[in-house]
Amino acid sequence: MRSRTCSAVADSQGSGYLDLAANLPAAQGLVVNLHAGRQRIAHNGAASYTDWKLGVTRDFGVASAALAYVGTNARKSAYASPANGKFLGKSALVLTVSKTF
Repeated sequence: MRSRTCSAVADSQGSGYLDLAANLPAAQGLVVNLHAGRQRIAHNGAASYTDWKLGVTRDFGVASAALAYVGTNARKSAYASPANGKFLGKSALVLTVSKTF
């Protein structure tokens, strides 16, 4: 865990993010992707949160595809868009297709 200041939060010296992740080979050429993280905001516990990801990735030779469910327990009061008030910490299903050149 690295100590840092969160630039969006005043007086946050000593904040940190702990990240645990694993990519586990599975059947049929799939890789299971696991992630859990904890953002701790010093002097502002309401802005601290845990995030996670559960997904699978497959390399098709010409490209890779990944499907993941990502989520967080961030509080709506701490993570609303200043522009429109929408909650920024919603859970989501994410499909990614990528190609390395």
